Amino acid sequence: MIASEFGLLPRSRSVLYLSFLSCVAALVTLFVSAQRSVHARDPLPLLQDVASVRRLSDAEANQQYPIEMRGVVLFASPSSFIFHDGESSIWCSKPWTPDGEKQTELDAGMVVEIQGNTNRGHSAPVIDCSRVGIVGEDELPRPRESTLAELQAGTLDCQWVTIDGVGIKATRGNFLGMPGTSIVVSTFGGELIFNTTALPPEKMQDVIDAEISITGVCMPRFNNRGEILDSDIMSCVVGGLVVTKEASESPFHCPEVSLENLFEFSPEWSPIHRKVVEGTVTACQPGQQVFITDGVHNLRVIPQVTQPYAIGEKIQCAGFLGMQSNFPVLRTSVIRSLGMGEPPAPARVTPESVLSLQLPLPNSRQPDYEAALIRISGELVAIEDRVEKPFQIILDSDGSIVPVILASFQPPRYLREIRLGSTIEVTGICSIRTTNRPERNRALEAESFEILLRSPLDVSVVAAASWWTAARLLYLLVWAGVLLVGAILVILWMRHRISQRGQQLAEAIRAKDSLELVTETTKRERTRVAADLHDTLEQSLAGVALQLRAIETAGSDELAQRNLSLAGQILAQSREDLRRSVWNLRMTDEEGAKLREELKKACESIFSQTKISATVDGRGVERKLGVLTTDNLLMIAKEAMTNALKHARPTEIRVSVDYEPDSVCVSVTDNGCGFDSDRVAGALQGHFGLTGIKERAIRIGGELSVESSPNEGTRVTVSVRG
Repeated sequence: MIASEFGLLPRSRSVLYLSFLSCVAALVTLFVSAQRSVHARDPLPLLQDVASVRRLSDAEANQQYPIEMRGVVLFASPSSFIFHDGESSIWCSKPWTPDGEKQTELDAGMVVEIQGNTNRGHSAPVIDCSRVGIVGEDELPRPRESTLAELQAGTLDCQWVTIDGVGIKATRGNFLGMPGTSIVVSTFGGELIFNTTALPPEKMQDVIDAEISITGVCMPRFNNRGEILDSDIMSCVVGGLVVTKEASESPFHCPEVSLENLFEFSPEWSPIHRKVVEGTVTACQPGQQVFITDGVHNLRVIPQVTQPYAIGEKIQCAGFLGMQSNFPVLRTSVIRSLGMGEPPAPARVTPESVLSLQLPLPNSRQPDYEAALIRISGELVAIEDRVEKPFQIILDSDGSIVPVILASFQPPRYLREIRLGSTIEVTGICSIRTTNRPERNRALEAESFEILLRSPLDVSVVAAASWWTAARLLYLLVWAGVLLVGAILVILWMRHRISQRGQQLAEAIRAKDSLELVTETTKRERTRVAADLHDTLEQSLAGVALQLRAIETAGSDELAQRNLSLAGQILAQSREDLRRSVWNLRMTDEEGAKLREELKKACESIFSQTKISATVDGRGVERKLGVLTTDNLLMIAKEAMTNALKHARPTEIRVSVDYEPDSVCVSVTDNGCGFDSDRVAGALQGHFGLTGIKERAIRIGGELSVESSPNEGTRVTVSVRG
């Protein structure tokens, strides 16, 4: 019915019903699967012994197996403790108290009940305790007798162990947040550190050179990846350190050995005890190291206290022999002076002799340069003076690079200022670096060596390098190049300034020349106008005056009328001459005016009241010319046309303007009476026409040609570049 109300078809009702059943089936399946997974995951078993925890892998320990155990505390720190269940021991972290701090009341020997979970440690599983209950006290278990190899292997992590040895060095320190004493213990196979909180500071020296038995917890040391490096032993109980054989009353009562035979062979192992050696001081770094020699063999001594010793002083050293960097060293040494002697002379060596290590032959006295006082010369190739690094000079001796170190002094100025390339001689203590393991014939191979200076006086300059080093020469060349470039730039700048100034002066000169030209042109135009007025207006006025005088004296009206008519004609001609003169004064101000159009206008103005036929034509496409060129060509053509009108009585005048690619030519041709060019009147005779034309042609740099002969007409041609 619901389907009917919503208008669903029977097929749609079937689809909805099937979808609903599918959803219900899916939900049921998920519920059943969840129930099965819950029932399938069994709870982790409860672990009740340490051995079961130690057998867990890292992944299993991370699953946090629950634990409940009862045992004794072997060692306790503010945040953790070592728990022993009677068979084995393990590291446990203390639970947090409600106030956010860890319990600190545990101590070795307490019997506790712990609850918590397993967790992954640095290398072995550990226990994170959620509850620690103290139920009493008990004796500590019997420790396991161990060797150094077992301890260093890491399998005895947190186990209760004991080992015998000899105390070599004791210092106060802090470990796991607790103050205590760290003792370097020499045992069969090497050395280890014994950390204890139960040894008073005043008892520290009693264990040095004493045979001791130490008991405690084996605590491995790890790198940043959790890999075991070595192991220490830690203890917080008084019985953790037992002296089995006390040391000698005086360190100098110990067996004495020579520098030639420091390690005497014995078929049986015996604990390492102090040895006493004698020698002469060759170098001393107070509190760090002292170098001694017997004249052939040498030894580095590490003193127990800070005290300076003079070079040449004879001393007796009681300490523990060992090997460092494949060479012997006497550590934790007590030193006493035997008096002053002669300072030892350095051995003059070469890199080849220092680096040629050989096995000593029986009964031989082969030179021994390790820790020896040597002297070597070479070329200074570098100086290194870096912050918080020892001062070094690098020497090239026979092709070998030798670092020379000044560690105990501030380098004086003269050492820093030795020129590279100088030949210098240094005296100091030799330190040889060898391969880690013998490779050929069971003999060590020396890789390199360095020299430790005793003082700045151990360096002397044999031959100073030239001041002209490659660096200085390069520096000078760079500066010379900079100066040369600067000089070139200055020269270019000065040339630019001179060019600018030259252009300014040229502009000024051109302006001055233009002004002078305008002045000269004005003067010449005034002369020409004066000549025109003299030749035309003055003569016309004189003629009019004569006609007027003739009218006054005329005897009849007819004669007066004729004179009056003649005077009118003279005035009309004078008016025309004056108009032409005024027209000749006009100058075009339009830049690039078209010359042909201007000449057509001039022809119309000059010849409009005459019967003369004037034409303007030419070849080439008309182009713009300069104002000065255009105006002077126009004035030359006007002057030529005016002269023809005045003197030649032509009937035709032809003006031609021809444009060539690089020049323009203007010619004025008439068919008038012509003249003899050799006898033509000039300015001295009061005629200025041809003179003005020549001056204008010269002004624009043109070439003028005047061709004429009597009764043949006249042709005036001027050609100019442009």
